Amino acid sequence: MSGHLFDYYLDLGYYRMRQNLFTTDEYFDIDKCCMYDTFWLRTKVMEVAKPSTHKIWKLNKKFSVTISKAKFNEEINQLYEGYRNQMNFDAHESIQHFMLDGEKHCEFNSFIIEIRDQNKLIAAGYFDLGANSMAGNLNFYDPSYKKYSLGKYLMLRKIDFAQTYQLHYYYTGYLAVANTKFDYKLFPDAEAVEVLIKQENNQWFPYNSIKKEGLFPYAHWANAHKNLNIKPLE
Repeated sequence: MSGHLFDYYLDLGYYRMRQNLFTTDEYFDIDKCCMYDTFWLRTKVMEVAKPSTHKIWKLNKKFSVTISKAKFNEEINQLYEGYRNQMNFDAHESIQHFMLDGEKHCEFNSFIIEIRDQNKLIAAGYFDLGANSMAGNLNFYDPSYKKYSLGKYLMLRKIDFAQTYQLHYYYTGYLAVANTKFDYKLFPDAEAVEVLIKQENNQWFPYNSIKKEGLFPYAHWANAHKNLNIKPLE
């Protein structure tokens, strides 16, 4: 699954989960026992300011970065395990489970970004490549380096890659209307983000012209209505 076919499905609001593509309009928060409405996002990468001018990029400039075809090894597994044990959310049991799902070969054109402090691997992120777009996958880092905002730095690195190869879109996943858990996907430039509204003939709209308040009329779950505490738009 690569090239223009991958672009086509991303444009329709599909996303990768293990070796398959899926889409959804709902997210169930296990901790809060609530269902939330979700809307898919993408970033128009050529409209984002050059990533190297961002303060998080400058904060991490002492670290080395490499980008290569996706791989899996003990060093990466140990980094992910340390991250998974410290995070307060339901994570995949392993990198291989998320990327391969028991198969021997990856069905996507996948790459990995590795960030090192000298020889120590401190962060890694996977992404899939289409013809004119890319989709972010799993990002993880050494919890002892939390102050460096490595998750956001990986997003900046992916945008930099996309700009270098003149891709059109960086698909980051979905945003939940009445939950802030996924709001980081608006980083680093909400002005360049588009949101997919399936009820409007699967069209993408500039996020900042709509924002969460504008998505409210398309939300269905009572929990979202109650938490937002706003009325539907006329």
